[in-house]
Amino acid sequence: MRVLIHSNAPFVPSGFGKQSRLAGQILRDLGHEVAFSCFSGLGGQPIKWDNFTLFPSGQLDFGVDTLPRHAATWQPDLIIPIMDLWKLAPCADTLSALSCIVAPLVITDCTAENGGPGMPDQEVLARLSGTPAAVSSFARERLAAIGYDAPLLPHCYDGTVYIPPGDRQALREELGTPGDFVIGICAANSDGLRKAWPEQFAAFARFSRRHKDARLAVFSVWNHGRGLNLPQIASDMGIAERVVWMPVYEQVAGMLGEEFMAQWYGSLDILSLCSYGEGFGVPLIEAQACGTPVVATDGSAMIELARPAGWLVKGTPFWNPTHRAWWTRPDTDAIVKAWEKAYAEGPSAERRDRARNFAAGYDREFIRDTCWAPFMKQIEDAL
Repeated sequence: MRVLIHSNAPFVPSGFGKQSRLAGQILRDLGHEVAFSCFSGLGGQPIKWDNFTLFPSGQLDFGVDTLPRHAATWQPDLIIPIMDLWKLAPCADTLSALSCIVAPLVITDCTAENGGPGMPDQEVLARLSGTPAAVSSFARERLAAIGYDAPLLPHCYDGTVYIPPGDRQALREELGTPGDFVIGICAANSDGLRKAWPEQFAAFARFSRRHKDARLAVFSVWNHGRGLNLPQIASDMGIAERVVWMPVYEQVAGMLGEEFMAQWYGSLDILSLCSYGEGFGVPLIEAQACGTPVVATDGSAMIELARPAGWLVKGTPFWNPTHRAWWTRPDTDAIVKAWEKAYAEGPSAERRDRARNFAAGYDREFIRDTCWAPFMKQIEDAL
């Protein structure tokens, strides 16, 4: 089949960029012809990259002006949007009129009052008349609540890159991360709420008063124009001297590849992803693939990714007016309590092995064979 993936360009080192690249590789492995409709990372003209055809972004955000035209040019049998689905609202009716199947990967991080995903997602789904798939069991349950029997197509990682390090202490020295107990946060800083930066910084302020050997390693664009002033928050909370920031320029310019990410994960004692909501939470599986246990909020897709080998943090419902649905706001006391458990346990080969074994269920090749192959057979049968 001819498949058009609509997402960030596959060479963009973002969550969506990595997942679009992995999906393209999986589909090519399965014998399909794949092109990309790139709403971010490429402008001006189509190019060839890794033997894929890449179509550029247009004038409107999220490629809502170019996706239908790219489809008319490429003539796909199947379009797979990998993105926040509700952003396709301006072109949903046009897509539904195409003579191909539209199968969006539903990446929801919240629960509406009717049990479904966010209401804007539901509205776009109704207009698309498509065949949605779910990237998490949480998303699959949300879709089931509104009448969709969606297949599971989880996000994944490259198991040749994300592996346990040989010497964690050497990595810390190389990365400039002193301290005997290092907590990492790898998260976007593009809004003021979802990633719970203040809650996690406040937790670290309390935790580090008890444990002078603790450090907080932050992998994020800490001066993002749409986000928070993270260094200022760290200073206000009295933890500035104990926070290690990854360089911003190299992140923005895409100079820190996945090998670097794997080394960074491998240098940590734990990864903390205590967000208000995650549609998946790729850092949770990448870190565990490197043998690093995780702490996450007891909500959305984080439950299924952190529970087997890590610690879950309780929270309270939080209404998201944009999605007209519920997030879970993590409790600062509960974050501290989870970190204390990890600290008290100390380096545990058994837990690291458990994290690694759990993450293996999201390896690219495993997901290709167990999820994507039967899904594509289902699509072929429907054509």
